[in-house]
Amino acid sequence: MISSSGSGKQGNGRRILQGMLLLASGRREGIACFQGTPDSFGAALAPQLALLLVGLFQAAMQPDKALGFTKLLLSLCVVLLPAVVSQFYAHKWGRDALWMRYITAATWCGWVVVLISLAATVLAGLLFPPLLHQPGFMASLMVTVSIYEMWLQWYVARVGLGLTRSRALLLYVSVLAVTLVLYGLAALLPPHYIVMQDLLQPMIAVKPSH
Repeated sequence: MISSSGSGKQGNGRRILQGMLLLASGRREGIACFQGTPDSFGAALAPQLALLLVGLFQAAMQPDKALGFTKLLLSLCVVLLPAVVSQFYAHKWGRDALWMRYITAATWCGWVVVLISLAATVLAGLLFPPLLHQPGFMASLMVTVSIYEMWLQWYVARVGLGLTRSRALLLYVSVLAVTLVLYGLAALLPPHYIVMQDLLQPMIAVKPSH
């Protein structure tokens, strides 16, 4: 029984990876690799929630605990925001039956961008090490993967919820707009956490010293 269960989990993991790769390459059949159940969505959220749990312990040990917990709360909101906004639109457009599978696929596909960024950085370090010390390289990488992430999330919304191009764009823009509002509130309210400083930190870190 244990062997059968483990085999099932491995098979499900392969299906998820296959679905991510298919959707990432613009093939709509990838959406069929994901299950539309609360458990499948919970499994998709689990890695991000685990990282937030680690961040909770880190925030508790920081001298500026208010800033640490603000970062943590903002990260949690950003993780859950796509589910909240997309569920609103799915209900509005009569796509409730498709929503759970869509949000599961969209959550897993968020890791595609992370893997691409990591792979590009590792390859650059192996093949052209000086590139890693050029702020222009990191800036170009961030812009490129951000544009790709926009397309991927738009595409998964279009395929997963059966939306028109304009409705899929509206869904993505709505998620982005609410995210920016949260970032603005975090900057305006104490302890005044400015998200862009953290986002630009990799580029600042590689600037050559004079």
